[in-house]
Amino acid sequence: MAMILTFIFWLSLASILYVYIGYPLLIGWMARVRKRAAGKPPVPHSGDLPAVTLVIPACNEERWIERKIENTLALNYPRDRIQIIVASDGSTDRTAKIAQQFASRGVEVIAFRTRQGKQEMLNQIAPAARGEIVAASDANALLEPNSLRLLVRHFADPNVGGATGQRLCIVQQRSAASVGEGLYWRYETWIKESESHVHSCTGVHGQLYAIRKSIFPHVERVGEDFYIPMKVIAATGQRIIFDPQAIAAIPAAARLADEFERKTRAHVAFLLALPMLPELLIPGRSPIWWQYISHNLLRMAVPPALLALFTSSAILARDNPAYQWMAGAQLAFYAFAAVGGALARYGKRPKIFYVPFYFVFANAALGLAWIRLPKRKYEYAWQRTERLTDTQ
Repeated sequence: MAMILTFIFWLSLASILYVYIGYPLLIGWMARVRKRAAGKPPVPHSGDLPAVTLVIPACNEERWIERKIENTLALNYPRDRIQIIVASDGSTDRTAKIAQQFASRGVEVIAFRTRQGKQEMLNQIAPAARGEIVAASDANALLEPNSLRLLVRHFADPNVGGATGQRLCIVQQRSAASVGEGLYWRYETWIKESESHVHSCTGVHGQLYAIRKSIFPHVERVGEDFYIPMKVIAATGQRIIFDPQAIAAIPAAARLADEFERKTRAHVAFLLALPMLPELLIPGRSPIWWQYISHNLLRMAVPPALLALFTSSAILARDNPAYQWMAGAQLAFYAFAAVGGALARYGKRPKIFYVPFYFVFANAALGLAWIRLPKRKYEYAWQRTERLTDTQ
């Protein structure tokens, strides 16, 4: 029995350390080795830019939609090469009416009477898009003027099937969720950029991404920001590029409860998508099988690994002083997390406490996703988690 528990302890510890430290360091090292000597592709001149259809999915976004459209019209991209579509997903507020006021400036509005979900709207809009590139950007994401131009430059490489930009979280005052989300995305950004240099990043940001229309897949009712790029890689072997210079700024979640729910929903969507992409697990057939397993699959196993780590060390500690230290170290870590959560409520976020807190917070959301999964509790129609807190 002790041998089995010892094996469980060290396997759990090794898997957790590999997911959060080992894999990021390995992929970062590989990115430096494989980085192309030519550097980043040049920004194309206007005459070389492809035609793009930019879809703005929106549901009850009257607070954001005018600002979003003005931001889109101000992009440094030739107006005769960009088709702007606002897709109103059964909005019951003034979203569609506000968008229609921009018709004279070339903005098209498709107003669905009932909720479809972003996935189904894309299924209906993408095949009829006039652009050779189909891009999507959330209604609350404000793009830097050169973002679209920077993103589409990668399509000059025929081996590139898609590209995504950097999600920049606007930290809201005294918001623990906001700071944590920003910290998490800086970590994820580093991993995505490294993956992109090795072959492909393993997901896109709904705030800004683009896919070749010719290979835009039919989107199942799961999280499209994971399913679409993975389906492109599985079906074509083409790359998905992450460009940190193509920036989309969004307000981070205002409350911990909002961020917790958003993370849980995203994890449920990912878990539902896994059975739809079995080919990505096959070495030789999938160019990203190692990245996919390391970044995505093994991270899903962290909550049960944390539980197994503590349980096995607690039992082994009865007869082995070394495991008493191991169990005590874990208790201290969770105590630091608790202190970090308490301090965050008062706007105080010392890293020694806050990093353990957000680690526990993120994995608790993933653990809840596993609990929800058997009930398939995932609302494919987008749900707002942002509170109406001023971010300007």
